[in-house]
Amino acid sequence: MSFENELKFFGMLVLKGRLGKEAVLRCLQTREKLAEKGKNVSLSRIAVGLNLISSERLALYRLSGGEDVPPMPGYELIAKIGEGGMSSVFKYLEKAHDRFVAVKILKEDQAESDAIRRSFMREAKTLTRLEHPNVVKGHKAGTVKGRYVFIMEHIDGDSLQDLIKRQMTFDEDAALYIVLQAVKAIEYLHSQNILHRDIKPGNVMLERNNIVKLIDLGLATTIGDGENGGDEKLDDDTTIGTAHYISPEQARGQTDLDVRSDIYSLGATLYQLVLGELPFTGSDDQEVMARQILDSLSSSALKGRKVSPHMHYFIEKMMVKDREIRYQNPAELIQDIEDKIRGKKTLSYRPDQDEADREHFLQGPYRASEDSEDQPIPPPVVPRKKRGLPARRSSKKGRTRRKFRG
Repeated sequence: MSFENELKFFGMLVLKGRLGKEAVLRCLQTREKLAEKGKNVSLSRIAVGLNLISSERLALYRLSGGEDVPPMPGYELIAKIGEGGMSSVFKYLEKAHDRFVAVKILKEDQAESDAIRRSFMREAKTLTRLEHPNVVKGHKAGTVKGRYVFIMEHIDGDSLQDLIKRQMTFDEDAALYIVLQAVKAIEYLHSQNILHRDIKPGNVMLERNNIVKLIDLGLATTIGDGENGGDEKLDDDTTIGTAHYISPEQARGQTDLDVRSDIYSLGATLYQLVLGELPFTGSDDQEVMARQILDSLSSSALKGRKVSPHMHYFIEKMMVKDREIRYQNPAELIQDIEDKIRGKKTLSYRPDQDEADREHFLQGPYRASEDSEDQPIPPPVVPRKKRGLPARRSSKKGRTRRKFRG
């Protein structure tokens, strides 16, 4: 590790409270004295030599991104792969099954809240019982050395948000393919009476093999189970979700949310995928939510980016303010997207195909198969560098529990 990287690492340890500032300054002073004698010694070796930290603890912090993670027998820590406000996610090797898994660990300060602990375990139990190719699979959950831990499927890929941050965008076919899989996940959750409530690019993963996985049910609730589903009791004007993607009714803090709210959020995600910008922005989350409620989508922005009429229609109908006009259920949206894909393959489509062939046909444009080697296959869902799209300032981002009075 270079001195610059090591200095950043030690700075991170100070910020996270793993080492004191004075201890790091002492290491730097010692390094300077050794350098005057012609000795080039790393900060890590000096810190261990001065008994400021053990070599084992340093090695752990390098893998965990400075997090204190509990020892997990039978699992080998590989790297930290994500962090949210309430928990961090790590990649582990599960030795018994020789597979990588993702382990979500609740932060110690968050575990002090009974509501957060219950929410964490509720998500774990929900994902453990769910079975769908487009929903991340949970394996098991519990406590390790007093820490709340949830072990789930490791996804070899990136979130759409990660790709967007790298200035990637998607052509319309690729975006529709992603949304088609995501809405199938929403349809499955709906069949289980589950409302996700936090559909956004950061919670949609794209695997290397172009399979989409919906993740993070931390804000999910059970539809029809009391006034607030599976939630703690909330004030009537409390909004849950991520400001840039929540539906108008969600922004108003309504308690009678249904699957149409998730469809709206998916529409906002589709908008960002194809246009490379957010549908609504503001100086803070409250302003964004106000615009979700009051402002209309800019047709000129959609047309100005040369969005096809079909894509314009999808976005408008998914994000219409009045949920009675919006897609009423996932099946309607799935049918429209499949019809769009089918329409582009009319030369090879046969109406007499059975259901299995029909499903294979719909997937055909995106994934080659053994019996399609002679057919021209468009490229898979590979994001490309964004070109010619102006940079947009965004407001404070992140999951929010804010109060908004319209």
